[in-house]
Amino acid sequence: MATTDKYDRQLRLWGASGQRALGSTLVVLVGSSACGTETLKNLVLPGVGSILVVDDDDAAVVVGNGSSSANGGGKCESSAVNASPELPDSLLKFASHSSNFFLPPRSNQDDVDNKLSNAAQACALLSELNPDVHGYHYTVPSLEDLDFTSFLKTLMDNPPSSSSDASSAATPKKILVIAADQPSSITLPISHACHGHSIPLILVRSYGLLGYVRIQTASPYHAIIEAKPSHKIPDLRLSAWPLFDGLKNVASSVNNLDEMEDTKDHSHVPFVVILLQALDKWRVSISAPVDPDLAVRPRYPETFAEKEAFRKVVREMAKNINNEINFEEAIREAHLVWVD
Repeated sequence: MATTDKYDRQLRLWGASGQRALGSTLVVLVGSSACGTETLKNLVLPGVGSILVVDDDDAAVVVGNGSSSANGGGKCESSAVNASPELPDSLLKFASHSSNFFLPPRSNQDDVDNKLSNAAQACALLSELNPDVHGYHYTVPSLEDLDFTSFLKTLMDNPPSSSSDASSAATPKKILVIAADQPSSITLPISHACHGHSIPLILVRSYGLLGYVRIQTASPYHAIIEAKPSHKIPDLRLSAWPLFDGLKNVASSVNNLDEMEDTKDHSHVPFVVILLQALDKWRVSISAPVDPDLAVRPRYPETFAEKEAFRKVVREMAKNINNEINFEEAIREAHLVWVD
């Protein structure tokens, strides 16, 4: 898989190891609805390893090579999984009322002997988006009658492969299952089977402009955390006494903001330094300077009036509050001075 230029932008996001993990994954889509095919499209374009579209049909249909893609039983046989078929011209004609770009409505004029199942049509069009991705489809008479436990076990033991994919067939593939717009009679057996085989499962459903996504992670369970929580208080320790050495060094880098004549330098002073100097000025204004004995904790704003007075001191230290973002930030983060 050539990833140097084709996937350059996403490689900057998750790196080469992430791209390799994506390229070694088999995504199984259960249900070829518009929501499901759009979800799968967003994995095909970045270069997922292979896809398998599984869907039911009213009757056994015939694919382009003449082999049946429908299985009469509820168990998956490796020979029943077919590679992506060739695209007939009729598959490229879309009706204006179609809600699924990857599943055009069938025409009554189509040759019945050459019509493709829903899974085959979606697989063929999705595979056209990225030649690095190997597409497969599997059609069953009814998804409700499919034994998902044995189906997933077969995929784990013998993942689908083609002649062009023979090099990666020996490499164990990670499996991700996506169930799109399926009723509980189908999603519950899928959920039980995925849990038993430690396979992650994503349930997606759309209602027009609304929808939901449910994630069932494999064991050991995946913890999702907020990388940049908006509620987290920065650990600046402005209210700790005495100040730690690193903070003292930063504060001593600027002697007196009032004596700084260069407006450019004045607007680039870190807001932490502004808060510390404003705190010293506020203590002088209430006749409570810092005691030379470091064991004595100095005064900090406590009441609402004192906190507003402190913010006023910060505002008065600015040369032009409208043009100095650092002072705006200092006023916004003034509470860091008195919080624990």
